Amino acid sequence: MKKTILMILLIFIAGLAAAHAAQSRESLTLAAADVKALAIDCGAGYLKVQGVEGLAQIEVTAVVDVRGIADGELAAFKKEYIKLTLKNNDGQAELIATVNSDAILDKLFSGNPEVRIDLDIRLPRRLALDIDDGSGDMDIHDCDGSVKINDGSGDIRLARFKGSVDIEDGSGEIDLAQINGAVRIDDGSGDIVLADAGGDVEIDDGSGQISLRHILGSVTIDDGSGDIVIDGVEKDVTIDEAGSGGVEISNVKGKVRK
Repeated sequence: MKKTILMILLIFIAGLAAAHAAQSRESLTLAAADVKALAIDCGAGYLKVQGVEGLAQIEVTAVVDVRGIADGELAAFKKEYIKLTLKNNDGQAELIATVNSDAILDKLFSGNPEVRIDLDIRLPRRLALDIDDGSGDMDIHDCDGSVKINDGSGDIRLARFKGSVDIEDGSGEIDLAQINGAVRIDDGSGDIVLADAGGDVEIDDGSGQISLRHILGSVTIDDGSGDIVIDGVEKDVTIDEAGSGGVEISNVKGKVRK
């Protein structure tokens, strides 16, 4: 009987905590005259990056959303557990938007609060990007530099890039369009769609459909499972491993090896 009452109380307390929600919006800026690249270290949350021609600084809007605490607790929570900084480190801008979710949280709450930091970033088009992301969708477009992404989970959308693209992804759909440079993707699971690439394309995929069209370079694919559809390649196509799933290849000007 006592155990039952205790369980009900715990469920009730957890429900009260979940009912609370606190949110704040913060802005960060950094002059970018001598900056060549932006490194982003972020956890859970949506990430949007937009390159802007003629912009002289990096502008970040961060929305911190914490489910499980009241508004009055948010300031202390952010000070203790959230790191949100933007600085210039010898010509490379560094944005950190992370949450310290160590064992201290377990002592303060019946369950860890659900925390996310949504980021909306505007930056000069010329900057290269190096992104280390935990979870959540990302949308990046209109950048002239190269981009390197290490992503845990969530959909990735990239469009209108002049530089190369290098993606290490755990899970989630990848949708790329109008990439002038080379593309390399190492993906765990999720569909991959790439349209209009100006360089070579290399894909190592665990599962999910791969769809490629209008590729000016060569294509190399190592796939675990899922259909492969390729339409329009100027150079060679090499399928090192197709795994399970159908393969459709058309309009290739070079050699096809599979």
